[in-house]
Amino acid sequence: MTKFKLKEANIDDLKKQWEDLSAQIKKHDHLYHSLDSPIVSDAEYDQIREKLNLLKKDFPNVDFDHKISNKVGFTPSPHFKKIKHKLPMLSLDNAFNENDIKEFLKRTKNYLNLNESELIEIFSEPKIDGLSISLLYNDGILEQALTRGDGEYGEDVFENIKTVDDVPYKLNSCFSGTLEVRGEIFMEKNDFINLNKLNIKRGKKIFSNPRNAAAGSIRQKNSNVTAQRKLKFFAYSIGFSSMSVPITQSEILNKLKDYGFKINNLSIKCQSLNELFNNFDKISSLRSSLNYDIDGVVHKINDIDWQRRLGNVSRSPRWAIAQKLPSEKAETKILSIDVQVGRTGAITPVARLEQVTVGGVVVSNASLHNEDEIKRKDIRIGDTILLERAGDVIPHVIKVIKKYRPHNSQTFNFPKICPSCGSILSKSEEDAIIRCVNNVICEAQAIERIKHFISRDAMNIDGLGSKQIEYFYEKGNLRNIADLFDLKNHKSTIIKEKGYGIKSVENLLQSIENSKNISLDRLIFGLGIRHVGKKTSRILAFNFDSLNDIIKAFNGILGDHNETTNNTIEIDQLGVKSINELSLYFKSTDNIKILKRLLSNINPTPIEKPIKSGKVSGKRIVFTGKLTKTSRSEAKNLAEINGAIVTNTISTNTDYLILGEKPGSKKRKAIEIGIEILSENEWLDLINY
Repeated sequence: MTKFKLKEANIDDLKKQWEDLSAQIKKHDHLYHSLDSPIVSDAEYDQIREKLNLLKKDFPNVDFDHKISNKVGFTPSPHFKKIKHKLPMLSLDNAFNENDIKEFLKRTKNYLNLNESELIEIFSEPKIDGLSISLLYNDGILEQALTRGDGEYGEDVFENIKTVDDVPYKLNSCFSGTLEVRGEIFMEKNDFINLNKLNIKRGKKIFSNPRNAAAGSIRQKNSNVTAQRKLKFFAYSIGFSSMSVPITQSEILNKLKDYGFKINNLSIKCQSLNELFNNFDKISSLRSSLNYDIDGVVHKINDIDWQRRLGNVSRSPRWAIAQKLPSEKAETKILSIDVQVGRTGAITPVARLEQVTVGGVVVSNASLHNEDEIKRKDIRIGDTILLERAGDVIPHVIKVIKKYRPHNSQTFNFPKICPSCGSILSKSEEDAIIRCVNNVICEAQAIERIKHFISRDAMNIDGLGSKQIEYFYEKGNLRNIADLFDLKNHKSTIIKEKGYGIKSVENLLQSIENSKNISLDRLIFGLGIRHVGKKTSRILAFNFDSLNDIIKAFNGILGDHNETTNNTIEIDQLGVKSINELSLYFKSTDNIKILKRLLSNINPTPIEKPIKSGKVSGKRIVFTGKLTKTSRSEAKNLAEINGAIVTNTISTNTDYLILGEKPGSKKRKAIEIGIEILSENEWLDLINY
């Protein structure tokens, strides 16, 4: 994976890249998890995920919106009953080279406070390209089967799973209590080929790969269809268990084998990095000869106690990583370059390409990100380029192949005025994004704001496609987000429009009606305020009960240093850039007019705030100095698990200062203010660690 080489000053450029990558992931998550019809390979999808991770890692001070980077899977299909997993069913972080694996082990040692020379045993197993499944057994009898879903809720596919021969209905060994077994449903290559041959004869759907065939088969409404598909299952872990489990991952697999599950016989323990890398190379070399698809190797910390201590981050465990196999690249020619106007006025250049097939998918467009990217890579119209499709039909240009450059290649000149509204475009010295700042009259921005407002992660309004929004905007029926709730007054007109029947209009209006009680955080996110993504929206919803409260809090912030300003800035994880953009947005009289109309039609509900009991629940904690019993990361995680709020600065609101070795000025300030000070041992005793 090629890492970004961008200047830290180009904040808007970084955010625009993050937004573009996030939009691509959102689209492909839906195609992959909900429709079983992806248009990209797993390797290509993983590359765009890695780009997000690199941006987050290389620019930690940028307030990125983590709505996608923290997300697992996709919303379960409405065709299946949703059931909550006993434990979250998370995805895995990815590694693309040996350095990524070394970094993973370094992070692990730092988190566990281990010596650099201390041995960490790794259990490595092939990453099957299938569908993750959770199986729940009570007293040894299978009672439930769920897909991963969104990681918290899965789809009930119990009847279909019962048709899979590799899934035992009753465990071989006696197990008293509840046991959750996790594994992968897949289809062998020969069965996949035979299925497609049969479907061609019958005139039915042709699957693009075995993973899609397996996922589509397990999510059939008719279990008789599933039974005909010859699905296989490998067990790879135990999730929830009411009984004690073996102390290592390798022993867990042996136990699962005793219970009657099939496990992958290429899984092994590795005592060193060399063993781990050699095993990866071995499995990679076997890839084409295996009768099932793999897309990498999963490396897990073998010690289960260490796994528990390491715990999870937002979407993945700290104790495992997937080392992925490389993606495909292709050469093609740039035919032309044009620009698109985004929701925040950002002008994005797009290359129109001579069609080329990459990884089995035909692509004809490539995002060029911004003017600086074009200049840095010296991209011209007529150039032959090396292409990497990393997450969407709009792929990434790796480089120009200069030896093929024609004598008549043309340099692309960025427009001086907005192609939508004709306003003069601007670019500050530290901003890599050229932007149309006239957000009041710019039609393209208004349309993109409406598209964002109705999106799945915001108001989740179905039945309005891009073409319809553009059409209704031109007619004057839909000029801003508040107009959505007046569309019911145009029902008869909408029915006459192309593509709308009575039923589809009723569904659209019902979807709009259903959105009126959306949660507050999703409404905030739907407003499309710069630097206010899903994560920041949720932080705001945790600290305010209504949109009116937020408007009042931020309306007078800029230029004022009053109590409201100080209290707002002290909201944990709310950055200064987000605060400034919130203030600018809520100072706009045009925005306030729209919001007043909006709030007259909808009643956003406060989000449910988790209640954590314990001695430190709700307490504000600050750590200082070097901790010896745990790493700083583990200490912070333990505090949050026990309901505490960890901050970096001492204030009158701080409840405890936890002292490590060689504390700094925070200790003096805590004494001056009168904050209670605890040693590391006293702190661990307080939380019963």
